[in-house]
Amino acid sequence: MIEFAPLAASAVALLTPLLGKAVDKGVEEVGKAAATGILGKLKDKLSHAGAKEALEDLSKQPTDADTQAALRRQLVKAMEADPVMGEFVKTWLGEATPQAAEIGINQTANAQGYNNTVIQISGSANAIRY
Repeated sequence: MIEFAPLAASAVALLTPLLGKAVDKGVEEVGKAAATGILGKLKDKLSHAGAKEALEDLSKQPTDADTQAALRRQLVKAMEADPVMGEFVKTWLGEATPQAAEIGINQTANAQGYNNTVIQISGSANAIRY
């Protein structure tokens, strides 16, 4: 069985910098097209009203932590209501990650051993308190 919370977190982690780039005034048209294509594929598949609204909100305020959390929660609800959506998000992440890397969005982490903590953050003016 697929765990939906990590999938939702991964989707939001990918979308946040992607949408930030899309709304940047200096982004190239090719980057805009790629960002729109990745976002459009997810948007087209979403049938859960709350998830659609949360995705729309995130596209307007990609750096807002509350908006990111709302989308994570709504994506989990959408996947719980329709497990096929979970499979789609898993596949979508596999396809969207290389496309996002092409326009400069790339985060990777390799942790080995036990009890490791990895934190990745994107954007500006972010603070991590641990």
